[in-house]
Amino acid sequence: MKRNTRNSYVLMAAGAAALLLGGGVAFAFWTSSGTGTGTAAAATTESVDITQSGSITDLYPGGPGRTISIDIANANDSAVTIDEVTAVVDGTSNPGCTDADFAISGPVYAGGTIAGNATVTATDATISMLDRAGVNQDACKGVTIDLVFNASVITP
Repeated sequence: MKRNTRNSYVLMAAGAAALLLGGGVAFAFWTSSGTGTGTAAAATTESVDITQSGSITDLYPGGPGRTISIDIANANDSAVTIDEVTAVVDGTSNPGCTDADFAISGPVYAGGTIAGNATVTATDATISMLDRAGVNQDACKGVTIDLVFNASVITP
C-alpha cells in the first residue's frame, strides 16, 4: 500500500503543477492583449532671409577692408538660433577679376538667437581687395562682386 500512496502523491503533485502552469498560461493569455493608437508630428524647417544692406565701395588693391552689413530676418513665429553667418566671394561681373582678388575677414554674424518675426543687422566682417603683386588687376576696376551668405540655423 505504501507504493500506491507514493504514486498518489506523485500524481497529485503532477496534477497540481499542471493546473498551476495551465492557469498561468490562461491568465497571461487573457491579460496580455491590448490595442492603441498614437500620432507624431515632425518639426518644420526653420529658415531665415539674409540680405546685404548698404553697398560696399572704394575697394582697391591693398586698401583697407570695408564693412559687410547684412540683415537677418526671422519670419518664423518662434525664435531661431544661428550658429554663424559666413560670406564668400562667388564671382564678379568681369571674369578677369576673380575670387582670389578678395579676402573676407571672419563671419559676418558671430551667432545668436533671433526672436520670432524679428530682424537683426550684423556688421562683424570686412571685405578687402588683395594686392596680388606681379598680377595685373585692372580687370577689377568697377566690377560688381557677388557675395553668398551661408548660415547654420539651429531650431530650438
